[in-house]
Amino acid sequence: MENQSEVEEITNSDCNVKFHNFVAKVDDLSISCHVIKMENSLYLWVGDYNENTMNDLSFAIKSPYEKEPLTTKIMGSIANEFSTSLAKRLSKKLSIAVYVSFNVQVDNLSLHAIERKLQDEFNSHPEIF
Repeated sequence: MENQSEVEEITNSDCNVKFHNFVAKVDDLSISCHVIKMENSLYLWVGDYNENTMNDLSFAIKSPYEKEPLTTKIMGSIANEFSTSLAKRLSKKLSIAVYVSFNVQVDNLSLHAIERKLQDEFNSHPEIF
């Protein structure tokens, strides 16, 4: 005999994951960018439009004990600090954990141009965050 007091309640929760993809043109290079915004974190992949590789990944998170977010390089060359630096700045600005995978070989001038393109995209699409 089934117990009437044992009622199983199923609730559906809304998915808090958002996706945003765009292509940025920097000089002769097309940069593909993929953003995944989760409940308390953000993942940003930046790479060559023609090549879908992930050779680099950095992580940053705010700490209640430190002024600046804590960062670490998960994979890739530690000599390439762009992903770590970008993850740190985004984590500080958004107050969430941030993963950045930067997979483009460019010079310093192009790095600044790419960062400006990212900032422009983020400003024109605040719904990402």
